Amino acid sequence: MNETLAKIARLAAAGVFGPLDVHFARTLAALDPKASGAILLGAAFASRAIAVGHVCADLRRITERPLVDGEGIPITDVELPSMFEWTMELSAGKSPLVGTGSKLAPLVFDGGARLYLHRYHRYQARLAHALHRRAATRHDVDPRLVRDELTRLFGEAQGIRGDARQREAAAVAALRGLTVLSGGPGTGKTTTVVRLIALLQTIALHERGTPLRIMLLAPTGKAAARLEETIGQHVAGLPCSEAVRAAMPRNAETIHRALGFRPGTPTRFYYGLDMPLPADVVLVDEASMVDLALMSKLLDAVPAAARVVLVGDKDQLASVEAGAILGDICNAGEVDGPRRSAAFSARLASVLDTAAPLVSGGSAPLIGDCLVELVHNYRFATDSGIGSLAKAIKSGRHDDAREQLLAAERGELEDLGLVALDDAEALPAVLRTAVVRGYGEYLRARTPEDRLARLGAYRLLTPHRRGPFGVERLNALVEQLLADAGLIDPSTPWYAGRPVLVTANDYQLQLFNGDVGMLLEDEHGRVRACFPGPAGLRWISPARLPAVESVYAMTVHKSQGSEFDEVGLVVPRHVSAILTRELLYTGLTRARRRAVLYGQIQAVVDAISRRIDRASGLREALWNDVGA
Repeated sequence: MNETLAKIARLAAAGVFGPLDVHFARTLAALDPKASGAILLGAAFASRAIAVGHVCADLRRITERPLVDGEGIPITDVELPSMFEWTMELSAGKSPLVGTGSKLAPLVFDGGARLYLHRYHRYQARLAHALHRRAATRHDVDPRLVRDELTRLFGEAQGIRGDARQREAAAVAALRGLTVLSGGPGTGKTTTVVRLIALLQTIALHERGTPLRIMLLAPTGKAAARLEETIGQHVAGLPCSEAVRAAMPRNAETIHRALGFRPGTPTRFYYGLDMPLPADVVLVDEASMVDLALMSKLLDAVPAAARVVLVGDKDQLASVEAGAILGDICNAGEVDGPRRSAAFSARLASVLDTAAPLVSGGSAPLIGDCLVELVHNYRFATDSGIGSLAKAIKSGRHDDAREQLLAAERGELEDLGLVALDDAEALPAVLRTAVVRGYGEYLRARTPEDRLARLGAYRLLTPHRRGPFGVERLNALVEQLLADAGLIDPSTPWYAGRPVLVTANDYQLQLFNGDVGMLLEDEHGRVRACFPGPAGLRWISPARLPAVESVYAMTVHKSQGSEFDEVGLVVPRHVSAILTRELLYTGLTRARRRAVLYGQIQAVVDAISRRIDRASGLREALWNDVGA
């Protein structure tokens, strides 16, 4: 045992494990002095897995890949157990530390290659069960009513009749207890969601005379505010009755707030299995950002008879915490793609004016009946540089991506550029013109309202927070470049013109992690923070603000849910586990009109080869279940 603990300490010193992983292994060693080295090493890997976003430790993957330190250098003086040794030692009955999930034990081994912490195995099992149960829930509706309303809501007068999948998503929500709607930026998710809700309210008013209680949720305050704003903008133009329009939900909130966040017990909420949410429909936007634990707790709290609608982009970055829930649910293209049962396809055909697509030859997993992916892009033309590169990145087509990047470097694409960048020392010269132009209009705007509107015109994005290409250095660099141009005076931290990003929730001030505002002088010459609000601009003393940071540059993770007219995406040359296909796709598609990549073409192509591959058993639990 001492030898194993010394081995774990050696790996911790090399950056493989963190202090918590070492402490966990030592605690288990104290609980069971007879525990084998394979069990203790597996425990450390299971603990570490959570910290880096996995739901479990995939022991087969660990044994098949070279063990490397924090700098990526192979570790040759530490031998790990073989897969056979791990399987034998972790089998049921060998140690009280390991179970199968049916009894309380610190570790759960699935009998194959996955080793879980008990809590995360429970989260996964509960979420899979909840999704199965809701996928199997059938809602009987009047087919003629649904067909007529789909024609009204998605008809030619609305200009979107050509996209059958938007109609299909609304039909699935009417017929099923679970709907999972995925699509990239510009594919019409918001349009679909608003009309989907209108359809559900129309059915409810027709069948029972009262509207549904609909909760609009998002993982962050910023995403909730954006959802609320976009829903509000679309309601007025809906082709529906005044009764339906009046029944449309107007407010969105964070998942934590809806569940009843308790500061004293941050992992437990007011609403749950014993106290369901007061809702008939729960719609979650930006679902790709929701981690396993939170999604499991949310589904626990949704009443059994309520519909659940998950909306997001399965190809975007996964949550910062453990799990890649939306990707697992949508299967991420790693089985055969979405499959739909013949029985449910027939039900869809009864409410659609065309036969439902994605019909399986026989039986199919229940989850397949609930999936709809929007693929037609209304934002980017077929010859768009951003659209073409995004497709190449998403599908892993290196040659197509290289062709687009070469064209961008030659200046042949109107909406996509590439500027060669070798090292961090070149950043000032490379970025000066772009940031002065990008933030110049914002800083020269005369009114607070105009400034706030122009703040979303440009943003620098980067994979990392620290380091030579990280957010901290980029923000300081942009401040210096803007000061040199005479646009700002950063002689004090609270200077007029500084854009700020809120990094901690403050429910009293109604400011949330991800909110963006700016520092401006008010009519009395005092510098105050200015944020958008439902009733207009909100002015707050800087002394009252929660934690904030400058936001000339931000990480790609933080940018999720946001869009900018132009994006500058820094792509460092050195190999990084963070710089993946999903990160590139997410950063690139934050741009509405133009994107400029700063880096080397080969660095971008190499990043396309790296994918977020989080160890989890949720995908198999959902897709191996075959219904009728």
